[in-house]
Amino acid sequence: MKEDISYCKFNGFEYVLIKKQIKNIYIQIKDAQVIVKSPKNATILSIENILNSKEKWIINKISEQKSILKNKLSYTDGDNIQILGKTYTLKILYVKNAKKRIYRDLNYIYCIFDEKYTKVEKRKQIDMVKKEIETYYKEIATKEVSNIIKELSNETKLYPKEYRIKKLKATWGICSSKKKISINQNLAAYSRFAIKYVCLHELCHIKYMNHSKDFWKLVESYMPDYKIAKQELRK
Repeated sequence: MKEDISYCKFNGFEYVLIKKQIKNIYIQIKDAQVIVKSPKNATILSIENILNSKEKWIINKISEQKSILKNKLSYTDGDNIQILGKTYTLKILYVKNAKKRIYRDLNYIYCIFDEKYTKVEKRKQIDMVKKEIETYYKEIATKEVSNIIKELSNETKLYPKEYRIKKLKATWGICSSKKKISINQNLAAYSRFAIKYVCLHELCHIKYMNHSKDFWKLVESYMPDYKIAKQELRK
């Protein structure tokens, strides 16, 4: 399907305009870039009217994604790694006959590899470190979530059919209609308080599969200051 692509400006920000064979106008923010998809016969005026109605949301999304891109991990020596709300400096070490492993002390998190890996290309070294950090996050999140879910279930009398820790792209947690909970392993970067909030949030969905007033009242009844955790997660 042929697309017409152009680059436009509106109220101080640029956007990519993609005209194609569709019926409606869609706005997407990806990597802090505004992308507008519209029908081929849509006028600039109709597109800008929609952009104007969504301007506040667009600006907030751009700002949010720029912040994420700025703080995106490079997985290189000296990088700042967050674990349970504390910042550690990443140290990558290559040691003769070393087995791959990872550990941390008060200020540093160490990734140790055999010295033979100094000969591989930089991209592969970064991928190795990333894999170790992600595995470490999953180990930490599994331990923390397991303890918190058990504690909260006993307190709330809300029991999931099962729960698991995994990589989630766009959310911190999910509770299905079958009472199965999934928690994002990247929560390992945040404080135990924030992790507890996400677990409580998903447990409360066992009773209310929505974000109604009753749902938030239930969350607040067990965690009156849950909004502090929400604010932490937004960062």
